Amino acid sequence: MDIRKTGAAQQLPARTAEYNFNRGNFIQEKRGGFCQSGSNRNANKGKNMGHQIYAWTNLSLAMIIVGSATVFGKVITCNFPVFLASGIRFAIAAALIVPIAARAEKNLFRLKRPEGIRVAVMAFSGQFVFTLLMLLGLRYTSAIEAGIITSTSPAMMTLIAWIMLGERPGGRQVLAVILVVLGILCITWAPGSPVAGPGAGRLAGNLMILGAVAGEAVFLLMRRRISESVSDLGLTARLCLAGFFLFLPFSLYQAADFDFGAVPAGAWWSMVYFGAVFTVLAYLFWFAGVARVSGAVAGAFTAVMPVTAVVLSCIFLGESFTRAHAGGMALVLAAIVLMASSSEPAAAAPVDAG
Repeated sequence: MDIRKTGAAQQLPARTAEYNFNRGNFIQEKRGGFCQSGSNRNANKGKNMGHQIYAWTNLSLAMIIVGSATVFGKVITCNFPVFLASGIRFAIAAALIVPIAARAEKNLFRLKRPEGIRVAVMAFSGQFVFTLLMLLGLRYTSAIEAGIITSTSPAMMTLIAWIMLGERPGGRQVLAVILVVLGILCITWAPGSPVAGPGAGRLAGNLMILGAVAGEAVFLLMRRRISESVSDLGLTARLCLAGFFLFLPFSLYQAADFDFGAVPAGAWWSMVYFGAVFTVLAYLFWFAGVARVSGAVAGAFTAVMPVTAVVLSCIFLGESFTRAHAGGMALVLAAIVLMASSSEPAAAAPVDAG
């Protein structure tokens, strides 16, 4: 029976999403509501707009934090050895998130063997490789260039999935990868592009950052293969703890003859930010937002990341934004738009591979 002919209210299903903190999972539900009058319809529209603004705010905050990471990472690499800095970062992150996750999940440290292997691969690629190459690369290249290059992770995921997993990309994705390559070439070799390290040192730095992005891409691809029964909160806690143990022996070696007293207060605050805000809070912001929007919308918000990196690098580090940077960033932003508008599912969470 056609309810429009009977004058009955038309049922309008609406998607809502909420986070169940007892399990640490995002639970998406379909709820039906009856739109009985103009006032109720307006109220529902206002409520939906409120949910959208909440999601957009969380996604923006997550990408602002990720974009700022290159600035704080630059400060850290000037004051700490790379392995020691990485160990301290994950010690801070694990100390914050593991107790929360352990309270929410009774079986936090129990995983079936296949899941355990996947988590181990994620920890090595996303925690160890990403952090190591990111901090090493920042010693030789500028924070602006690092910020632009790290925003290429969606295109890098497409390339690695094609090479390693045989997943054929769509036309827009192929074009996005080409634009990313051109963007990196632009900021690295274009006339007038500044040199943060001597000659080949800067090229090596950019290649290290690109290697970090590749590690992040493997990290995100492996996340697709983790069972949905493994919560995002629990997975983050496991990865932070794994990162701490991966860097522990190397960080202890570097700590043996390191003068902690010579580290300025600003570098310590940068370390706290890197461990607590970048490693933990950005991840939580991202998943609070991504559960309420489509993959295309979430992908589009990654464009906030390179813009944040450029602005903060100019303000706090005094770096110069050149025409080469502008051209490279424009190409990368165009690639992000293509990835977000492609018909293929968008990658989730380009947030801290580490």
